Amino acid sequence: MFSVAPLFVSLVQSAGDAGEVVSSQSVWDFFVSGGLLMIPILICSVVALAITLDRSLALRRERIIPAAFDQALAMIKEGRCDEVDPLLDGHPSPASRILQAGLRRCGLALEDVERGMEDQAGKEFGRLRGRLKPLNILANITPLLGLLGTVVGIQESFHRVVRTGLGRPENLASGIEVALVTTIAGLSVAIPCLLVHAWFATRVRQYLEECDDKLAPVVEVLAASREQKDAA
Repeated sequence: MFSVAPLFVSLVQSAGDAGEVVSSQSVWDFFVSGGLLMIPILICSVVALAITLDRSLALRRERIIPAAFDQALAMIKEGRCDEVDPLLDGHPSPASRILQAGLRRCGLALEDVERGMEDQAGKEFGRLRGRLKPLNILANITPLLGLLGTVVGIQESFHRVVRTGLGRPENLASGIEVALVTTIAGLSVAIPCLLVHAWFATRVRQYLEECDDKLAPVVEVLAASREQKDAA
């Protein structure tokens, strides 16, 4: 009577051997198995890491909305507008420049003051968003590099099959490995780039909303103070 036990044991042993082979693959072996296209993917990952570190430092709250900005708002509400500019000059930031744009127009109508601050806010936060574009570009490029590696690996596999036939499956497997490795590498860089880009974009939007909430009452104070001076 035929027994499946020996077959089962042999399959388990084969799986274990395969697991040992896979687990013994180092990072360098993985990189080399992807071929030359792993080099631009690696460069993209390094650039993405550098941009992430740079934006993490640049988008800290004290760099966008410093404590001096809140102090300046309190001074304006107290009617000490003449003392605000020197304070903001000593603490340059997007929020400070938006407030200074309003101060420069405080002799105009309320609508003009609002428009000046809105224009400056659009410039400041548009600049912050623009500096996130490289992450979005990298998130689009690296999957394409992985896809290119997939195509190259499959083409290499078929090229070897045409030359040597199907008698040597390792020729087909090597090309498929290149295709899979480059795809994995490209997606491994693209997915974090997308997540980090979304996270930074959300932070910029939150800063914009916070600035808008804090500046809304100040616009009226500036216009009212000028109207009182004109009436006097």
